[in-house]
Amino acid sequence: MRAEAISTGRLELRPLAPETAQAIADGDCSGLTAGSGWPMEETPIVAMRAAADPGALTWLIACDGAVIGECGLKHAPGPDGSTEIGYGIGAAWRANGYGTEAIGGLVGWLADRAECRQVTAEVHESNLASRRLLERLGFTIDRLASPYVWYARASG
Repeated sequence: MRAEAISTGRLELRPLAPETAQAIADGDCSGLTAGSGWPMEETPIVAMRAAADPGALTWLIACDGAVIGECGLKHAPGPDGSTEIGYGIGAAWRANGYGTEAIGGLVGWLADRAECRQVTAEVHESNLASRRLLERLGFTIDRLASPYVWYARASG
């Protein structure tokens, strides 16, 4: 599977190339227009995973040319067709539907990939905004293991 640009109504999800991922992991965001609140504390960890694992497809979420977050696969789909997604939006951009729009675009893109039959996401049980985002997109609770909740939905 190879990442492709994903366009939504207001957002552009840009595939994160390994060399750019490594630069971000090293703290170098030059060449990118950062929106308020991005990069986030977790961004270098996401970038490090993207740089090291070709199956950890990652996209930068851009609004009006500025990067406001990132999303992607934590790993390539396994033999059972399941993959886990992760995402983050800078605080200044939250509560405006950008997260739902970005993850909806990602999930829609995954639905067109035969090797991906199920999408999962791990969320801290106290992160109600993220939990509601997943539920709006058709995810249901798959497993509870405090302090985390795992959500899943069929893909395709």
